[in-house]
Amino acid sequence: MWKAARVYLFEVEGIDVASPKKALRASGEIGHLSEEQVSLGLQMVDDRNLTSHTYHEGLAQRIFERLPPYAELMGVWLDKMKSSV
Repeated sequence: MWKAARVYLFEVEGIDVASPKKALRASGEIGHLSEEQVSLGLQMVDDRNLTSHTYHEGLAQRIFERLPPYAELMGVWLDKMKSSV
């Protein structure tokens, strides 16, 4: 998702970002995401990074429970990009 946002931000907005967190923050700055959505997205990136390096069942379960809001956020983010092109 962040890579789609990176392309959108560069090609449509002229903003060059090189990381998921910068893409989220820039999307907030242009009004595609609210502050709350940016915060949720930053938590999503942190959770993704934790799952890449940790094999703890309890942590995996907690992150699994947060997946529905993450999926909703990504849908909103994608819709905003699509409607702005």
